[in-house]
Amino acid sequence: VVAVLLTATAGVLASGFDVNTMGSVAFFALLAFTAHLLEYHRPRGSTGNISFIPYMAGVAVAPSAAAALATALSVAASEILLRRAPVKAVFNVAQYTASVAVASIVYLSAGGYPLSLTTDHSIIPFAAAFFSYVVANTASVSGVIAVSERRNVRQVWRQIVGGSVLFDLFALPAVYGFAYVFAAYGAMWTLAVALPLFGIRQLYKANYQLERINEELLQLMVAAIEARDPYTSGHSQRVATYSRIVANAAGVSARHTERVYTAALLHDVGKIHEEFAPILRKPGRLSDEEFAVMKSHSAKGAALVARVSQFADIVAAIRGHHEAWNGSGYPDGLAGDKIPYWARIIAVADTIDAMTTDRPYREGLDPDTVRTELAAQIGRQFDPRITAALIDTRVWPTMMRAINSFQPDRAAARVAVGRLTPRHSAAVASQLAR
Repeated sequence: VVAVLLTATAGVLASGFDVNTMGSVAFFALLAFTAHLLEYHRPRGSTGNISFIPYMAGVAVAPSAAAALATALSVAASEILLRRAPVKAVFNVAQYTASVAVASIVYLSAGGYPLSLTTDHSIIPFAAAFFSYVVANTASVSGVIAVSERRNVRQVWRQIVGGSVLFDLFALPAVYGFAYVFAAYGAMWTLAVALPLFGIRQLYKANYQLERINEELLQLMVAAIEARDPYTSGHSQRVATYSRIVANAAGVSARHTERVYTAALLHDVGKIHEEFAPILRKPGRLSDEEFAVMKSHSAKGAALVARVSQFADIVAAIRGHHEAWNGSGYPDGLAGDKIPYWARIIAVADTIDAMTTDRPYREGLDPDTVRTELAAQIGRQFDPRITAALIDTRVWPTMMRAINSFQPDRAAARVAVGRLTPRHSAAVASQLAR
């Protein structure tokens, strides 16, 4: 799709190729090349950089096929130096070049003039071009991620764009100003502006990498806790993954969805206390006394997490993830809207993993049965709106794919333990997440 778009836009722009603009677009292409080399890595193999600033500045200064060509050469050179896989490199060249070409077309169609000719006109054409670049760029990336991970394109796009809308709004005048400085004052002043931008970006990169390290340390800690019980190994990571899907289905913002993810990752951290160790290692059902001890883990986990100031906003979600919509849950017996919203999301995700995980006394349920059980617990165990949004036929396939993606892990655990007894109903499934 990107290749077709690239071919079409290049053909449209071919008539507007101006050799005199090559110096300007080459300058911005060189800055973009530097931005690519200073990129940082995100989860799932994606990367982040500020190359859009010089690319869009080049569009404002010289909206033509020259800008598209310079973009292609800039991305290609950076991909070679970064030793990217050929398929990914070709995609990156195509999607950046197509995005710049689309932006150039929109800019000219909206009545924009090259800033290299005149700086006296409205910013509105550039705003239209800027957002067309964002849409073209994120749509192509979302499409590839959705296809490769077999996810819903709209949900992937929402996740990518949702966390950057405000940033894009603030970046718009800054990028236009960057182009204006070049057109009005020349390359040296533009470099003077660019150097602080790269410095700020490197600081952001360092902060982002620190956040990633912290998250990976959390995952390591959680994995160490869950290593006590072969049946719950990987449980928190799965619940965190499911919580992200539930949050997206419920319409939670991208930023808050990531906080829900963190809360879900830590929702069972209270089990680090030694009193839970023998209970976690028990292969069969729990006695009433043992279950009473297990019921204290959510409150103890919340108390532990509350010691970290950065996690103040997720304490309530961790404490309340075993509360029930009808008030029958624990530790506080909250009901309905009194249950913290993020806790209601984690409760659904936690139960899904409990239902789909094999135990010695029961076999995990398949996704279709899980969906039926969730529907049966609407208004009893779970928030009606959240659950209804999740089991909607347009959303549930995403959850099904996530559940099925963890099946190899469960199969390995099943082989290690031995044959299982037949499955049974999960009407009280949330209680299975010990």
